Amino acid sequence: MTTPYSIHQQVFALSMLSNYLVKMRGSKADLLQQLEKRIASFVSYNGSKPDAGVTSLLGEWSVAWGPVIYQAPHSNVSDNGMMVLRNSATAPDGSTTDTYVVAIAGTAAMSAFDWTHEDGLAGDKGAAITNVVSWTGFVASPSETVSTPEAGRPYISLGTATGLCTLLAMVDPIRKQTLAQYLATVSADVLVVTGHSLGGALSAGLGLYLKQSKAAPGIPTLYVYPTAGASPGNDAFAQGFKDALPRVDVADGAPWQSWNVDIWNTLDVVPQAWSLAAADPTIRTLRNMNGIYGNTPVGTPGGTPTPDLVGALSKRLVTWSTESNVAYTPVEGASIPGHAVTAIPGTATEKPIALAVPPVHPRDFVGQALYQHGLAYMSAIFGENTLPAIETPFVPGVSAETKDELILFFLKLFMLGAGAEEPAPLAAAE
Repeated sequence: MTTPYSIHQQVFALSMLSNYLVKMRGSKADLLQQLEKRIASFVSYNGSKPDAGVTSLLGEWSVAWGPVIYQAPHSNVSDNGMMVLRNSATAPDGSTTDTYVVAIAGTAAMSAFDWTHEDGLAGDKGAAITNVVSWTGFVASPSETVSTPEAGRPYISLGTATGLCTLLAMVDPIRKQTLAQYLATVSADVLVVTGHSLGGALSAGLGLYLKQSKAAPGIPTLYVYPTAGASPGNDAFAQGFKDALPRVDVADGAPWQSWNVDIWNTLDVVPQAWSLAAADPTIRTLRNMNGIYGNTPVGTPGGTPTPDLVGALSKRLVTWSTESNVAYTPVEGASIPGHAVTAIPGTATEKPIALAVPPVHPRDFVGQALYQHGLAYMSAIFGENTLPAIETPFVPGVSAETKDELILFFLKLFMLGAGAEEPAPLAAAE
């Protein structure tokens, strides 16, 4: 017997729905059509009737704005995406709670634009991270204008500013309104801003922007539900976030049942960026990266040393964070205990991929990182109470990336500046 989702599970499910395209390729028009077909099976969209099995868990949600996707010049993926969904839930006493959710897509796995201009893992000497933008100035007038940091003032990374400017410029093709223009017209009880990965960092920034700019005057309560997000900005930004959006927990709830905190898996490398605090598995810092999966420093007797490629990448990321001249600090978080796996689970069309723990080859590290950044969150938040498996046929011109392709792509991404050889073929789990 299935149990209807809690509101946190509903919001996370909508976040995952916004991420549907992250492993797909195609033109902007084809990808948007693919997303629309998928959405129609899960929520009401343009008169569609969602799958009954989905509704029994997720409740009755409908699309209120969007979906909108952004595709950078020369890109063949959905580089950014966002939509707004609505639900009016009736309580036993007959009262209703009108809730709106802004769901922001994360990094398109093979997006050169995202990795270079927003995430900061690639690009020209880490410019998305070494450069910062005044948060005070951004709230007054959103832009990507780079600032010289001053002590005690809030800043976001240039990558965060780029992502937020992209989202704020999106226009719903039917309503002809940006997100801010639309929210200014809405009267409701609750607004939740959510996203995973890049969407996690951007949801923290967008939520605080909407709060401080008073963009949704008709909605008295605003929550943010970021998952797996890197640090959007510096210590003053993180403190401003905490002051404006205090943490709200569910009594006796699980760690992921909290608003206004970044939900992070302790074995996920992404939330470790971009703090430079000393290594400590109970916090998020780049210093945890080399040993996060049990590797030991080179020369430690009896241990498995961190793969050279991982160590080289870690060193470069630390350098970029240092060169920003700000103290990147994660927003307040709630941690989910991570558990290493020895294989990425297979699917109906793909075999499992074996992983050594601790990682011996960089591909072991990349494979583990991919699992911990995705499936691990769904396992922790949904458990076995998962949404029905619904197949959405591909629109002509759209194709999906395989796990093997993704791992090879990330290995090559890691190799930037590391001088490593071409990765070896992947091994399938027995």
